[in-house]
Amino acid sequence: MTRLLFLLLLTIAMFAESHDTSDVVTMYNGDQITGEIRSLDYGELRIKTNYAQEFSLEWWHIAKIESKYNFEVSTEDGRRLYGNISSSEKNGQLVFTSIDDSFVINLLEITEIRPIEDTLADAFSYTLGASLNLEPELATAQLKASVGLATERTQSKGRLVLQESTTRLEKDGGEGYRRADNPSRMMSLNLEHQRWTNRQKLYRTFTGGFDYNESLNNFGRVSLGAGLGKYFIDRAGLRFNGSLGLQGIAEKNRYTEAVPISPDASGGDNRCLFDPINQFIYEPTLELNIDPDDLPALEDIEEILGQIEIRECKSTYATSKSIEAFASGEIAVYNLSDADFDVKVLTNFYPSITESGRVRADIGAEIAWEMVADLYLTLSSTTQFDSGKPNDNVTRNEKLDYNIVMGVSWRP
Repeated sequence: MTRLLFLLLLTIAMFAESHDTSDVVTMYNGDQITGEIRSLDYGELRIKTNYAQEFSLEWWHIAKIESKYNFEVSTEDGRRLYGNISSSEKNGQLVFTSIDDSFVINLLEITEIRPIEDTLADAFSYTLGASLNLEPELATAQLKASVGLATERTQSKGRLVLQESTTRLEKDGGEGYRRADNPSRMMSLNLEHQRWTNRQKLYRTFTGGFDYNESLNNFGRVSLGAGLGKYFIDRAGLRFNGSLGLQGIAEKNRYTEAVPISPDASGGDNRCLFDPINQFIYEPTLELNIDPDDLPALEDIEEILGQIEIRECKSTYATSKSIEAFASGEIAVYNLSDADFDVKVLTNFYPSITESGRVRADIGAEIAWEMVADLYLTLSSTTQFDSGKPNDNVTRNEKLDYNIVMGVSWRP
């Protein structure tokens, strides 16, 4: 029995041929490169040879492709094809052959190519990046990582961002700046799984994530959702897709209470000002340089101080759950030339369904320029907004957080 099982496994292994380096790519200048085609995306064909590390070829320089293996091919009119590709008699075209049909496709009508026989490890792609801010009064450090997994009929994406921002305050006497003692931290982890439907350009999307942003009074938010998406434009040099759906969220927010100071209280680290008439809590968190000419009149200051009490601030955290809709859009513009210059913009809009009047949104934009192979100079910005619950002056007031950073990223 053991011997029979061994022979069966050996037979399967003989037929389960892996993707070797026998693909042939012919350039318009006549050069021929023999290797393993790894992918085509954003105008770059990735190829691995026996004599060099994996590298990329600009798509518009390629005249012919020849391979004996099967690929998933995406075209600008929304078709997703599964079959074999081979060279055509005419440059700039390839012959696609599936079980049902065989026809010619212009190379510049193809937006993506993915080998179907790839192992799980080969299907992964990733990007690493680090950035610093461009704002003189705010010190921001940011780390980014993204990973993608492409298999037949599915595509999964993940993105992690870690950030710390600190306000820089002018030193006494005007001798430069010092870092404030209240750094603000932000973290976001977003996952999306796309599964293609039988309709062209339409896919099901499943999302999940965790985000944390002290500037928005968000001390941990978990989300899980699903919806439908569509590629409205997908051609060489331009890609635009969007999705609609619902998601549930559970989040933790900081609540501050101003309690009377007990007679035996000592120290003043948690002291704050409380306006009993308007029920406002003034919690000093920043040092401000105020021009004396901007101060109110002495009589107005005395009136304000007359109704303010010094109390002790106590912070607690409470968890809430809600359901919200989401509308997401992503646009990518990239060069089909030797000088890679990419622009990507991602927007998310979250109107709440169970918390009437609440709206969240975030916008991310990035410009990337390839300095050397796989190393990009990036300029990016992130904006997050939370309108908060109406008539809630303590826990979730309207808040806006944004940053502009410059850095480098590595896309192997």
